[in-house]
Amino acid sequence: MNIDEQIEREIRCIEDLTVEIRMLARKGQLNIAKQLERDLHNSLDQLEKHYRRKKLWSTADGLNLQGKKAKVVKKVVEMA
Repeated sequence: MNIDEQIEREIRCIEDLTVEIRMLARKGQLNIAKQLERDLHNSLDQLEKHYRRKKLWSTADGLNLQGKKAKVVKKVVEMA
């Protein structure tokens, strides 16, 4: 699965969790809603990581297109 697919999957998960949390809150099932809120937080963290990785890869691709391969690109990619 490529990075864009991972981002899209995480976004769909966040949307689903948000809807479910709202429904549970309206029903008064706050304990379950709080559990899902933690899942939502984890999904947001994952989404942030995916976006950072995507940015690093696009930076590496840009440097590669400029002919700057070698260690600079390798170090940037390893940091991800």
